[in-house]
Amino acid sequence: MKQKRKRLLGSMAFILVFTAYLAACSSDNKPNNGAVASKETPEATAPAKATEQAIDHAQQAKIKFDPPVTITTAIVQEQLDNAFKPGESIEDNVFTKWMKDNMGIEVKFDFIVGKQADFDTKLRLLLASDEKLPDVFTGSFAADLIDAGKLLPLNDAIEKYASPNLKQLFAKFPQAFEPVTRDGVIYGIPRFLSADEGGVMWIREDWLKKLNRKAPTTIEELEKLLDAFTNQDPDGNSKADTFGLAVSLKDGMYTWMASADPIFGAYSDYMAPEFRLIAQFWNPDANGKLVYGAVDPSAKPFLATMARWKKNGYIDPEAGVKDAMKAVEPAAKGTAGVVFGPNWMGQWPLEDTLKANPNAVWKAYPVPAGPDGKVGRVVNLTGGSLVFSKEFKHIDAWFAYLNKMYARQFGSTDPYYDPAFDIGFFEGYDYVKHDGRIVKSGFQESGVPQDKWPLASGKAMEMKYALYALHGAFAPTVPYLGDPGYAKFVADPNAPAANSAEERVKSLTKSQLEAGNVRQTQSAADKFNAFQGAPSETMQSKGALLNKLESETYLKIIYGEKPVDYFDEFVKEWKASGGDQVIADANKWYESTKKK
Repeated sequence: MKQKRKRLLGSMAFILVFTAYLAACSSDNKPNNGAVASKETPEATAPAKATEQAIDHAQQAKIKFDPPVTITTAIVQEQLDNAFKPGESIEDNVFTKWMKDNMGIEVKFDFIVGKQADFDTKLRLLLASDEKLPDVFTGSFAADLIDAGKLLPLNDAIEKYASPNLKQLFAKFPQAFEPVTRDGVIYGIPRFLSADEGGVMWIREDWLKKLNRKAPTTIEELEKLLDAFTNQDPDGNSKADTFGLAVSLKDGMYTWMASADPIFGAYSDYMAPEFRLIAQFWNPDANGKLVYGAVDPSAKPFLATMARWKKNGYIDPEAGVKDAMKAVEPAAKGTAGVVFGPNWMGQWPLEDTLKANPNAVWKAYPVPAGPDGKVGRVVNLTGGSLVFSKEFKHIDAWFAYLNKMYARQFGSTDPYYDPAFDIGFFEGYDYVKHDGRIVKSGFQESGVPQDKWPLASGKAMEMKYALYALHGAFAPTVPYLGDPGYAKFVADPNAPAANSAEERVKSLTKSQLEAGNVRQTQSAADKFNAFQGAPSETMQSKGALLNKLESETYLKIIYGEKPVDYFDEFVKEWKASGGDQVIADANKWYESTKKK
């Protein structure tokens, strides 16, 4: 990761340079609704010229655009019955009114669809017919839009309009810009995720104590524990009805729950494969070349371990046909003693184990290290990127909106922080006040009178479409920002939250908070997918075949139908069937993200 960041530093250096530049310049508080550098402008990747004046962000945060500016967008909207109050819609709601009244920004929707496939189709039709694109939208095929010259370069706009905290965020995770960077020119803004769902190892603590065992710290120790949980009657019912590991292998070695990715990461420097998309997962090697972990030799000892565990009955015999939801059921029902997954699993679904055994206790531990001390797990850093039409004239207004939304994450010291949003966004929407308390959910249980419920159904409102329409219905999020809250709220559940990220953490249960603390001890093990480009022609034409080869080979080896050395034959076939070209395509894209 350090090497990767060094390579990317060139394309992000303007952020750090301009941060210093801000401190030396005087202010200009007038909104600039004009253009930023075009794709052809030589200065597109250079810091702002010394003749330009820097923005005083504290003053900029108070600006209301007059006359109002209009920003067009398009969105995929799920059908939710708790997104809007009666009489409101995505086009006309409490937040769109607030933006117009307080920021002078009007939001208009070019189209609203219910499925991502329909969204992509509409955009491609607009591109093919050379019609006007929305001002801001999610760039699911950004590479094609960049090639067509349809997107706005953003280097100068980021320098000029992004808040100081936002610049620091961008500089901290430069790899997030790779999908939308071409020859050092940035064409999009990443939609960051919280990045706090890296797996922990959940173990039946009551089984550990019954068998007088300690939690494993290595794969070797884990194997011995799985044997004990399988063969030593940990539930004490004198039946051979337990096994060690609840795991899903149907869709790959990584999934969102009951995953095998920490086991893979104990043997490999690369990410565990997911067998649904050829674009997942890739990581750079020591020479800066992308490697597809599914075909790397480091996968062989992992497969040998999984095959041995399967043969010995340590894992669910149906792991190969179970998705995450089905795979976690044995753990939740009390017949499996170990499962890998996020810190929130302590409440759901593992709390269901109490139905089978009121004395059951699940406890989170760090994921085990491999024979060479390796520790690794899959973490998703972003959920795509936002891109902007080259014709967009109000990028300053969009950044004013983004700065204000991110300010709730950064806290009250951010110059864009709005005290009106201290508690939430709007009283009667995402919170109500009752008997001196702030209630955000469970209104009936909290004794809130029905006429004060945000919705007649009593449900909490899902306001993402109203609040984050200009961010693709994604809440602006800062990776790992809520992490300090885990320890804070374990020590004092009533401690104040420093920002909205910590507010979310504060709502977690004690077991979830404790597991979050465990997760943080291994943050250095987090691995992010380095390939974020659009699928190449070969990926599209051969991807399904290659993924099928991976899935069939992995499961045949794990289930003992093929020896571990069959992996070498598989790699040859995979490469000959289009894999070599896929590797070349991925690396060609990766090189294109670096500044020339």
